[in-house]
Amino acid sequence: MLSLPPPASVSSLTPFGRQAWCWLVAPLLWSGWTVALPGADSTPSTPTAPAPVEMLVDGKPFSTSQGGNRVPALPKAVSFRLGKSAQQDPEGCRRMRFKLDGVDEDWRQIGSEMGLMVRFADSAGDQVWQRLFPVDGISAGWRGEVESSTFTPRSETVRVPPGATSVTVAISSSGPPTAMGIYAVRALKVTGASPSGTHLVYQTSSGSSVGEQASITQGWGRSGTRPSMAKVVSASEGEAFCILDDDPGAHAEWNLLRAGAPRVEPGEMLTVEWSEMYDIGMGNRFDVNYGHLNPGTYTFWSEELDATGKSLTAPRQLFFVVLQPFWKSAWFWVAVLILGGLLLWLVCRAVIRRRIHQHLARLEQERLVEQERLRIARDLHDDLGARLTHISLMSGLAENEPQSAASRESFQRISGMARELVTALYQTVWTVNPEHDHLEALVNYLCQLTQTFCDTAQIRCRIHSCEVPGERPVSSEVRHNVTLTVKEALHNAIKHAAATEITVRMEFTDPRLTILVTDNGRGFDSQTVAPGNGLENMTRRMKTLGGTVSFQSTPGDGTTVRFEVPIPSAPSRRAFSSPAT
Repeated sequence: MLSLPPPASVSSLTPFGRQAWCWLVAPLLWSGWTVALPGADSTPSTPTAPAPVEMLVDGKPFSTSQGGNRVPALPKAVSFRLGKSAQQDPEGCRRMRFKLDGVDEDWRQIGSEMGLMVRFADSAGDQVWQRLFPVDGISAGWRGEVESSTFTPRSETVRVPPGATSVTVAISSSGPPTAMGIYAVRALKVTGASPSGTHLVYQTSSGSSVGEQASITQGWGRSGTRPSMAKVVSASEGEAFCILDDDPGAHAEWNLLRAGAPRVEPGEMLTVEWSEMYDIGMGNRFDVNYGHLNPGTYTFWSEELDATGKSLTAPRQLFFVVLQPFWKSAWFWVAVLILGGLLLWLVCRAVIRRRIHQHLARLEQERLVEQERLRIARDLHDDLGARLTHISLMSGLAENEPQSAASRESFQRISGMARELVTALYQTVWTVNPEHDHLEALVNYLCQLTQTFCDTAQIRCRIHSCEVPGERPVSSEVRHNVTLTVKEALHNAIKHAAATEITVRMEFTDPRLTILVTDNGRGFDSQTVAPGNGLENMTRRMKTLGGTVSFQSTPGDGTTVRFEVPIPSAPSRRAFSSPAT
C-alpha cells in the first residue's frame, strides 16, 4: 500500500503539480497498487455481489458470454433464473424485480402472499375454521416507505360457522415460504349483524406514536418462526401493525390473543373492516418464463430489492437477440426469387424446345408426305400416262387398218376412253402435286378447265378472274374438292341445261374464294325438281371444306351456281416440296 498526500493538499498544488500527481496515481491504480488517502478509511468495503441471472432457452442453459447472445430462431420458451437460494445463501436472498424490454411495459415481480386471517374457535378453545383475506403485489397507496404512503380501506364479510363461540384475528406472512415484503394494517374493526340488530364485536385501539405501543398492541401477541419481524410502525394516519418479512425461510404474525377473544354466535354475519398498505414479492430463487419471442433485440433487466421494495443494487441488464427464421430473411426471399425465376426459365425453355421439336417433326412429316405426293404424281405422269398414250396411239393406228365396221367402232371407243383416262390422270397428277398448293395455281387451273370443257362442247365461255395472292397456300384436299365441284357444275350446264354460253366468275375477298358458274340454258324450278346426285355431291364437298353452295335457277332463264370456300392464311409449305439438302 502506498500513502499519498490528502486531496486537500493536492488541490493547493500548482497546476503542474496537480497534473504530476495524477500521472503518478493513475499508473499505480492500473498496476494493481492500493492507494490510501490520509483521512480515508483504508479498509476496503465489500459490496454485496449482485444476484446471478441464468438464461435458459427451451429449458436448457444458454451461455451469454459467447456468440453475441444470439438465441436460435423460434424458441418455444425463454426463461431467466433469478435470485439466490435461501438454503445456499440465506443472507443474500432478496426480493427481485425484472422487466423485458419489448414485452413488459414496466417492472414486474413474482407475486407472493401475506394476509389477514379471521379464525373461529369453539368453547374448548379449539379452532373450528379460518378465513384468509390475502394480499400480494403493491397496494395503490404505497410510495416506498410507510411514512409517505397511504392506507387503502378494505371490507370483507364472513359468516360464523356452526360450533364457533369466539373470533380472533391474525396478521400473517405465513403464505408461501418465499414471501418477502411489508404488510401494515390499522383501524381494524369487526361488527356483527344478527336479527336483533348490528353491534360492535371488536375494534383496535389507536395510539399517537410508537412509544405508546401498549394502547395498540393491548390484547395482541407476536408469533411465528421469527416473531421479531412483527412490528408496530408509525404512519401518517397513526400507528399500525406491521409485518416486515425479510427472511424467505421464516414468517411472523400479529395475533389477537384468545384470552380476550370476542364472543360470537353461530350463523352471525360479521363485517371485518381495516386499512392496509403493502409491498410484497418473492425472495427465493425463481424462474421467469416467457413464451414464444418474436425475432428482434431484447434487454432483460433485473434488480435486487429489500423487504420494503427499495433498490439495493444498480439494475443488471442482459442483452440478447432472437434470430429471425431463415425463411423470413431478405436473402432467403432473394434466393427464392432467383431460383423461382431460374426454374420458370428452365420450364419455359423446355416447353418452347418441346413445341419447336414438335413443329419441326410436323414440318418434316409434311415434307415427307409432299415428297411422296410429288413422287406419285411423277410416276403417274411418266409411267401410267405414257402407257395410256401408247394405248391411244395404237387404237388410232388400228382404226386405219382394213377391218369390219364393228371392229373400227370398238377401236374408236377404246381410243376415246384412253384419251379421257389420260385427261383424268393429268387432273389427278395436278391435284396431288405439292407444287400447285397455292391459290394462284387453283384459279389458273379452273380457267383452263372451263376453257377445255367449252371447247370440247363447242360453246362460248366467258371467264372473269380477279387478282389473287399467289402465295396464299391451298391444300390438295381443297384443290381436289373445288375442282370436282366446278367440273360438276360445268358438266350439268353442258349436258342437262343445253346451254350455249357459260360464264365463270372468280372473286377473292380474304379469306373466302367465291366462284359463280352461270349458263343460259333451260333452267329448272328448284321448288319442284328434286336434287340429283350431282347437286348433292357438290353440297357435300363444299360442306367438307367448311364452305357453302347455293343455286339460283328460273325455267327458261338459265342457272347460277354460287360456291364460297374459306381459304385460311397459313405459312406456305411449298418450300418443302423437294428434299432438303
